[in-house]
Amino acid sequence: MDKKTITNFSVSLLITAIGFLIPLTSNSQWSSNPNTNLKICDVNGEQALTKITNTSDGGCYISWFDNRLGNYYVYLQRLNSTGIKQFATDGLLISSKPQNTSLVDYDMITDNDDNAVIVFTDIRNGGSINPFAYKINPQGVFLWDTNGVTLSDSFSVYQPNPKVEQTSDGSYVITWIYSSSPSKIAFQKLSSSGVKQWGNDPILLSGSGSENFTYPDLVSSDNGSVIVLWSGYTGSFLNPINYKLYSQKFSSSGSPVWNSTQDTVYHLGNVSGFYVPRIFPDGNNGAFYAWQDDRNSQNLRSSYVQHFTSDGTRLFPLNGASGSTLGGRNHFGPVVDCMQHTNETFMFWKETNTGQSQIGVYGQKFSSNGTPLWSISGKVFKPIDNNGFSSLACYVKDSSVIVYFDESLTGSTNNLIKAFKINCDGVMQWGSSILTASTILSEKIRLAAVLDTSGMSKLSWSDRRQDNGGIYAQNINFNGTLGNPTGIKNKSEIIPKEFHLFQNFPNPFNPVTKIVYAIPNNGEVSLKIYSASGKEIAVVVNEYMQAGYHSIVFDGSELASGVYFCELKTSDYNAAMKMLFIK
Repeated sequence: MDKKTITNFSVSLLITAIGFLIPLTSNSQWSSNPNTNLKICDVNGEQALTKITNTSDGGCYISWFDNRLGNYYVYLQRLNSTGIKQFATDGLLISSKPQNTSLVDYDMITDNDDNAVIVFTDIRNGGSINPFAYKINPQGVFLWDTNGVTLSDSFSVYQPNPKVEQTSDGSYVITWIYSSSPSKIAFQKLSSSGVKQWGNDPILLSGSGSENFTYPDLVSSDNGSVIVLWSGYTGSFLNPINYKLYSQKFSSSGSPVWNSTQDTVYHLGNVSGFYVPRIFPDGNNGAFYAWQDDRNSQNLRSSYVQHFTSDGTRLFPLNGASGSTLGGRNHFGPVVDCMQHTNETFMFWKETNTGQSQIGVYGQKFSSNGTPLWSISGKVFKPIDNNGFSSLACYVKDSSVIVYFDESLTGSTNNLIKAFKINCDGVMQWGSSILTASTILSEKIRLAAVLDTSGMSKLSWSDRRQDNGGIYAQNINFNGTLGNPTGIKNKSEIIPKEFHLFQNFPNPFNPVTKIVYAIPNNGEVSLKIYSASGKEIAVVVNEYMQAGYHSIVFDGSELASGVYFCELKTSDYNAAMKMLFIK
């Protein structure tokens, strides 16, 4: 085994990678008190429409719209694994462009290099909202442009609800509603540097004749492709006719993959025009689809799920598998996730009586071909009662499923943030009860939730405990405790699926920066630093290493300001990244 050699510079090997061995110290900001929670931002005015995404260091990004200055602007905060804010106390201002007083939905993801990619709309170019895309690195640096990327030049067309996914080739595909008459679906692909790949104007997908296309969403698939779901109907928005759910896989060049026309997920017609269907990744380059419909014309909605593989093969029954056949009830707003090692699918929904005055949480487990495995009415997790809820999410980890919802209390505007964990048989795991993550009596809106690889849940929501709304957050450890993380593995014990050289942090740096890399196999590893002219500056790593995530701190105290390159090389992989040193 070769010893690590250093040329003129100090490099220290960190024991952990990307901060996944979380120090259980007193400076953790995650609250262990469900009546307090972590305040992300609660300044004058309203903070609303929060989104949350995981980062690889065990932390997260949280975004929101904020009218503290009189108009709705976009803000962003990054938390590390212990809940400590990494940007300004009340958030990093992303955009102060003019915005409608009536907000529409938007999207945010964390990409493979831990950058936040945010897509949203505003009226900076006139009276109609148009979509824009921003990319922010972990240090809060705008990587594309301070004004983002303009996704459409049709400024007079109303274009709401953008959605974004990073593709396997490192690019980004964005889709949104193009509200012409009839309405269409718009697509654009951006390179990692924010350059449009599918022409200056977006690709537009149209229905036949007067058919409207609306509410697109997407997941990433293989070879730089994406799988897209959208709705199609004729008639009016409130009274749609011939309603269908469509899906198509689009290649990295934007061409249809499955067939020359889109496939039909559902074609029985009875869905409300304002309902937004959902698509979820299946973990194997395919997709799950979840929706509600009234296919029996009984003025009652039931929840359904469908599964398409990467090659477009339908695995569940035509027009979807039903979570419950119990009559006299509504089964609203399904969410879905898949347990990979058992090939079982879990779906949860809002169960209500016919008058929707009593609400509960029900669920169903499906086999690999969509056969329900619990009772015909599903399994009861929160019996229907007079308390309602609006937001619902679920995630699978190992042999467990965690479900999150915001419970509204009867006769008031107050909400509680709730969660429960079950095993694969549907048995409650956190003390056989539902956990309350926020007990303070206040109005809470638009709960967002994520579950990271360590098993920690992170929740954010808009909360009116002080005024018109602030943004608050709470973690839940995998064992059901709040606050300081427990039972989290060192990320070096987690084996990555592929090689990756992460962008150094911080960048630009002075004088030290962290370099993180992932290797899926044991083997010889070389990590070197080069000048812009190609001169070797330092041999940082040159040894046999175990598979896992690894991290070093590079000290460039003796460097001159300028651009440098870091190269990771193994027998199976070679990659380089640019680093900027500024004294």
